[in-house]
Amino acid sequence: MIRISFDIGGTFTDCVLQDTSSNRVLTRKLPSTPSDPAEAVLHGLDTLLDDAEAEAGSVERILHATTVATNAVIERKGAPTALITTRGFRDVLIIGRQKRYETYDLHLEKPRPLLPRRAIFEVDERLDAGGAVVIPLDEASLDAAIDQVATMDAQSVAVALLHAYADGRHEQAIARRIAERLPGLPVSLSSEIAPRFREYERTSTVVVNAYVRPAVEAYVGRLQAALKDRDFARELFIMQSNGGLVSPGLARQFPARILESGPAAGVLMAARIGAGIGAEHVITFDMGGTTAKLGAVDGGTPAISPSFEADLVGFKAGSGLPVSVPSVELLEIGAGGGSIARVEMGMIAVGPQSAGAEPGPICYGRGGSEPTVTDANVVLGYIEPESFNDGRMRLDAEAAAAGIAAHVGKPLGLDTGDAAWGIHLIATANMEHAMRLVSVERGRDPRRYALVAFGGAGPIHACRLARSLGIPRVVVP
Repeated sequence: MIRISFDIGGTFTDCVLQDTSSNRVLTRKLPSTPSDPAEAVLHGLDTLLDDAEAEAGSVERILHATTVATNAVIERKGAPTALITTRGFRDVLIIGRQKRYETYDLHLEKPRPLLPRRAIFEVDERLDAGGAVVIPLDEASLDAAIDQVATMDAQSVAVALLHAYADGRHEQAIARRIAERLPGLPVSLSSEIAPRFREYERTSTVVVNAYVRPAVEAYVGRLQAALKDRDFARELFIMQSNGGLVSPGLARQFPARILESGPAAGVLMAARIGAGIGAEHVITFDMGGTTAKLGAVDGGTPAISPSFEADLVGFKAGSGLPVSVPSVELLEIGAGGGSIARVEMGMIAVGPQSAGAEPGPICYGRGGSEPTVTDANVVLGYIEPESFNDGRMRLDAEAAAAGIAAHVGKPLGLDTGDAAWGIHLIATANMEHAMRLVSVERGRDPRRYALVAFGGAGPIHACRLARSLGIPRVVVP
């Protein structure tokens, strides 16, 4: 049986073909194509099938993990979205919670909502906490709200009514009316996306779903059509944030469930590796090109959280947009191979800004001009320029050294080697802090855990991280 899987990251797209009859595994790593994520995927799949001398119709299973939804939230590139809510609750999304993720920061930056206040419309209706109707849904106010939605040319609508978790009848009536008056406009209901109490969290979740839905629908539809054109006979399955698989239809309707799609797959993989080496407790360290993601496996089971936060401010807990869907427990920081290094206040700073896939680090030779962690690791000799990506990409070590010298070494009076070493250590220190949050601050003793390091850059930093936290064992798949 031939199985294919692929993952789209911020910097690279990874494709894998497994032939279970011969136990053969083929891989391809290609630069991601942000303007059209499917382009890199399809090129990778075509290459793998050619290498395996296999036909698309012989593929039995296709699995996919993606960051399309996450990137739309982080980059604020989702669709123009409207929100319909109960009269008197227009500002729930704007007010949020009174929690402060930095107690003493006088200039605290709150999470920026995905839509402005002018895109939020109220209707006359009310349910009590048990779901009983207190005020029936007023059709005149609903039609007035729909008129306003039409005026703003919204491409997606979220509906979050008070106490709709107890009974979704009013939300369903709104969806039916929108379908009558604005056919084809996608509508996301909080009673379907996140039927749980707490108004702010539920409203935030359904708005996230509506905001990314057009982008995910377009991407998944384009990918399905391209696979069909290549005679793939089997259905595509997409990884959810909780580690389960879902059909493309459900992924298009509930894209909030696939926000942490790619990182979740990595934690499941680490759990399997832990079982294989007799390690029940594992800390997972996935360092890619854009971010580093840390998770945990306790007693052989990946830790699952009932909710998570998207687009954290400074990657600090409590600073992001709450999403009330189950997810593999993860902590994400802006420290990847493509994280940009610079001088701030006389010191080296790394990330969270990333060079991404376009233009990428200086050493990739794709037009990047700012030094990154990858450039530093090339200068230090941790990455071999001649054999990078199985020799398919030749790295320009001299250009990387020149960029580090100009942007970091010269301003600080350091030679190029010391400047590269400083970038490497600062990036590692950022990840060490995050790893302490995942382990010690959540009651986990690092000395009882193995560290499974993966991602394009994870193994480069893993041993130094393990040494600093007292983790006795590092495993690199």
